[in-house]
Amino acid sequence: MNIKDYSYIAEIADQGSLTTAADRLCITQSALSKSLHRIEDELGTPLFYRRGRRLVLTPIGQVYVDHAKQIMRVDEELENRILQMKNSEADSIRLGFGMGFADFVFDELLPRYFALPHVRSISVREGGSASLLTDLENNRIDVCLAYGPRERPGLDYTMLRTCRLVLAVPDKSPLILQAVPREGYPYPVLEGDGWLEKPFIHIITRTQSGAAAQRFFTELGKWPNNRMYVRDVRGALNAVTHALGNAIVAEPPFTHAGYRYLCLPGLSEPEKQICMVTVKGNQADPSLLYLQETIQSLFGHDA
Repeated sequence: MNIKDYSYIAEIADQGSLTTAADRLCITQSALSKSLHRIEDELGTPLFYRRGRRLVLTPIGQVYVDHAKQIMRVDEELENRILQMKNSEADSIRLGFGMGFADFVFDELLPRYFALPHVRSISVREGGSASLLTDLENNRIDVCLAYGPRERPGLDYTMLRTCRLVLAVPDKSPLILQAVPREGYPYPVLEGDGWLEKPFIHIITRTQSGAAAQRFFTELGKWPNNRMYVRDVRGALNAVTHALGNAIVAEPPFTHAGYRYLCLPGLSEPEKQICMVTVKGNQADPSLLYLQETIQSLFGHDA
């Protein structure tokens, strides 16, 4: 499931008609009808009743649209924030960060950085670890935050913190009460496999989190009740925040809004490293050095 899917269903709900919704979305009615059927097949339930010529939301459809509009609003707010920060990009420090680092960047890092007067503006770019490292090598960004990449020649890596794969659940999930503290685990441990019956947010396997979840379920020999399919960790955490399901993710740093982490005893993927990566030998200007020092200090490292 992606933002386009949310917009399609929300527009159909607002218009009550595939024809009118397709016109407003600038696509054919046939394409919109196919998208609706695909989404309903993925969810395993219809989203609309047909009342004469009008389409009316089912109860599940109403819940879907309510949450979809919230997710669309959050996505728009994030895009606007990024666009605002990209003004005057030519004179900006170009910061890249992995999916799931948005809370850290916007709530922790940038407020601390901009508290110092006369620092340079920041241009931000979000992406997967491999693409960010390629951007760094090709001088499209100056510094990036990524999950445990294999080291590439010509790049400097500062290890900031280890993290592990966790189950992200809504902050009012009943699973939280079922989990118990256990020595050696940073978060309460969820025993048994009853959680597999709960709605699950599946991240595509091109991501590290999605591939790790796929391996886990293959080894377990059991599969969750997949409700949604998303492209990245940010999309998964947005869905979890809006109580649409649970998701397995590589534990992002400094997150706090709308969800909690639980450990699964069988989720035995090796711990990953959160790294700050720069190009070797670059002569950093004072603002870039201060940004790097701020990142290290927030992770508890001496700058």
